[in-house]
Amino acid sequence: MAASANGALLNGFSVDVEDWYQVADFEAVVGLDAWDRYESRVARNTDRVLALLDEAGVKGTFFVLTWNAERHPEIVRSIASAGHEVACHGHAHRLIYEQSPDAFRDDVTRAKRLLEDITGTPVLGYRAPSFSITSRSLWALDVLLDAGFRYDSSVFPVRDSLYGLPDAQRFPYVIRERDGSRLLEFPITTTRLRGRNLPLGGGGYLRMLPYRYMAWGMRRVNRDERQPTVVYVHPWEVDPEQPRMRTAGRRGFSTHYVGLARTEAKLRRLLREFRFAPLRDVLGV
Repeated sequence: MAASANGALLNGFSVDVEDWYQVADFEAVVGLDAWDRYESRVARNTDRVLALLDEAGVKGTFFVLTWNAERHPEIVRSIASAGHEVACHGHAHRLIYEQSPDAFRDDVTRAKRLLEDITGTPVLGYRAPSFSITSRSLWALDVLLDAGFRYDSSVFPVRDSLYGLPDAQRFPYVIRERDGSRLLEFPITTTRLRGRNLPLGGGGYLRMLPYRYMAWGMRRVNRDERQPTVVYVHPWEVDPEQPRMRTAGRRGFSTHYVGLARTEAKLRRLLREFRFAPLRDVLGV
């Protein structure tokens, strides 16, 4: 568990580098074969996030979807040249539990290799699309270990129809170990209340819920449990002008457009009030 120079706990700051139409909510209406037909806003929005981090003097981890990296390698170079960690979000944003082990292995090894070719440095971290390491896809952890990843940040200790391992450990731990190799897990942050895990983390929870809820939960974890949190955002979440798409989403409803106009201000406040670093630094890998 790492601390900043003033003794405050370091939290992980992360960005899942996806374009606005590459989300699970839109899969029913925008398949992978149609992605090229939509306006790409990922480069400008990633630049916007990079500017926010630069303004706050914060370095973070960018989990890059390599379908975007193939078309916009300059995004990856900009992230790396600014001193941030480049990590892997896979290639095609498919839920792991809807893939075969062989298909998943092909996806992550292709994505890892591409990012390493662009940056010239090892890629240590992975995050699954929509946190899709669940009880149906625990085999994926062995694939990640075999592929040479040092840590994963895909387990969300909550109960949700799309993702979640509600009984998983809540703070960083060794999730796989074999032949001298270890895979650490940095779970998405929750706080405990009345025997239940309440989601923090970021994304839709940051957009939809009051800022004071996020800050309250993070302070409880940092101060009372002496553990780091991990915050995640997507570049499209600082883009309230993005195109609108009519969809019900995988849960029967979609929160994609809720709170977009407030995300940037909330992020600025988070970056000011808490200490952040790349996940590799918080984990010490």
